[in-house]
Amino acid sequence: MNNRDVEAARDYHQATKLAYINLANKPPLYKTYSGLPEIPLPSDFNPPGIPTLDAVSRDAVSGDAVSGDAVSGDAVSGTTDKVPEPVDLAALAQMLYFSAGILHKRNLPVAGEVHYRAAASAGALYPTEVYVVAGEISGLEAGVYHFSPDRFSLTQLREGDFRRELAAAAGGDDTVAGSPMTLVFTAVFWRSAWKYRVRSYRYCFWDAGTILANTLATVRGGASLPARLVTGFVDSEVNAILGLDSEREGSLCLAPVGVTGSLGTLRTTGTTEGVTGEPTSQPIASIIPQSNSDLESEISYPEIIQAHAASSLANRDEVVAWRQAAELSKQEASNEPASESALTLLQGDNLTSQALGDAIVRRGSTRRFDRSNISLSQFSAIMDNSTKPLPADFISGQTVSLLDPYLIVNGVDGLESGSYYFSPVRRRLELLKKGDFREEAGHLCFEQALGADSSAVVYFLADLDRILERYGNRGYRAAQLEAGVMAGNAYLCAHSLGLGATGMTFYDDDVAEFFSPHALGKSMMFLVAMGKTHEVNRVRPFRSKVAVLLDSLARGAGQRPGG
Repeated sequence: MNNRDVEAARDYHQATKLAYINLANKPPLYKTYSGLPEIPLPSDFNPPGIPTLDAVSRDAVSGDAVSGDAVSGDAVSGTTDKVPEPVDLAALAQMLYFSAGILHKRNLPVAGEVHYRAAASAGALYPTEVYVVAGEISGLEAGVYHFSPDRFSLTQLREGDFRRELAAAAGGDDTVAGSPMTLVFTAVFWRSAWKYRVRSYRYCFWDAGTILANTLATVRGGASLPARLVTGFVDSEVNAILGLDSEREGSLCLAPVGVTGSLGTLRTTGTTEGVTGEPTSQPIASIIPQSNSDLESEISYPEIIQAHAASSLANRDEVVAWRQAAELSKQEASNEPASESALTLLQGDNLTSQALGDAIVRRGSTRRFDRSNISLSQFSAIMDNSTKPLPADFISGQTVSLLDPYLIVNGVDGLESGSYYFSPVRRRLELLKKGDFREEAGHLCFEQALGADSSAVVYFLADLDRILERYGNRGYRAAQLEAGVMAGNAYLCAHSLGLGATGMTFYDDDVAEFFSPHALGKSMMFLVAMGKTHEVNRVRPFRSKVAVLLDSLARGAGQRPGG
């Protein structure tokens, strides 16, 4: 290369241009298929009328509310005599509508028609797709289906009962084979990467988690049906059943609905009451590709493809090892030592929360908090109910989580402002440091006023080294997904109490440093802020004192000449 090789300068200039997001190659919000049967979904179902706090805290198997030390009252404790709803097309339509459906449409003068969905999503990009693998149920033939939110319909991808194939991909999981249907949640990587680039892989799990929070609350609370999360499966086999291009779209989670039994039981044959016999040995036919002329405009991010491939399970033996890791994690979690510092037991009184259907329909983006205090009962109800153990195959036992929630409390009546740690095992708050940390909260939340103005911010951290050692790369997926579900639960709980909540991005290492030495060595997964929504719900310009100081230091403040 020499001075006359002018392409070097041209290439550098092209690669370092600054511009707004390229709207010309924005991926479509909805996936479509050509020439496949489409089944309209009924819309005459009733919204879930159960109190939201009760729905979020439902036990995975019994359908009863999970008891806890923190909050008591009609809305969040006790049992129910409600008879489970039948698993039919109307029940499926209700699940899909309140999980991933379009609740409102609005025409804006500048942007045109805007769709408002049931759950929150980073940048409103919604990379999550939902599929249904069902046996024959009332109103729907056995088959593999894709949910179309924009048309509120199901597209039939395959005819016939593929539950045994899906169960085999999940290592012979009884709950998958025995359930009338399993919802499969995937991520279209480019749909989020278009805006958030390499970091978007995290966002895919956060977005799937908020949808799953709605799903679990609607299914377990609204319909009183058992539902679980299965994240251990042979990726290539599940993707093949759904007909996915694995480099563009990947399966994240299975949610079998409607069967009781022990979570994640593995069988040698896959034979259950729901579906009998061995999976077919015949190759599964491919599905007509999505009709999408924009595929050639996608930008590939090898880091995303590599991270997903490295965390994939290749065979049944790896699925079994994945489940066994959860049992070892249970033993470790049960031995968590009590802190020598004083623990603040969460206290609450009787609270009335909105019906789940109303809370989901009325949920909206919180763009500004008003800095007023929330009550200790509200704070306690949100924290206790949103962090209940998930019915997931990577969690074993009533008090286990992959996450360690830390908090900055800015304005909660009866609770000192400061930094806290919440023990998922002991269900108690530990005060780490007293003080007004609004400025720090705004800075850690990527310089957003929402963090500084909120009543409290919950930071979900994880001991990533321990998780990876125990679970392998798949553990990273699980930790991110669990954080998304818990944040989604917090959204539901907060809005049902007349409050606001929002998730945000963050400065990763700065968060861990702020909560250290307690959080030393831990990694940030996700966060959610809560508080009262300001009457003017618009973004407030913000620049924290922390950022001003850092900018000054970066420009040489305090540096001696010649230093």
